Amino acid sequence: MSVITPTKITFFEFLTPLVASGKKTITIRDISESHYQPGTQVEVYTLESHIKVCDIVILAVEPLAFDDINEFHAAQESLPLDELKHLIRHVYPDQQRLFMISFSLIES
Repeated sequence: MSVITPTKITFFEFLTPLVASGKKTITIRDISESHYQPGTQVEVYTLESHIKVCDIVILAVEPLAFDDINEFHAAQESLPLDELKHLIRHVYPDQQRLFMISFSLIES
């Protein structure tokens, strides 16, 4: 079974201004959302209302353990570390094995 490369990604609405401004350059997801391919263009939508926000290009997809999330990741997420860890635990309550997806804003 082959995995289809995703062409859309969603973010919580409160995070989309950070993506659209280029301040947020990574996202941490679980294995179900780890199939993005470096070099592909992806449309960004709000999770809650499914409104298109911008386009990004995927730079890398790398494994990341929850316990290894640190200030570097928080800076790339443009969130305080404790808030980032709390958010990830809320979305992925029992996941230790995660993936860091690095991306860059495509200026329109």
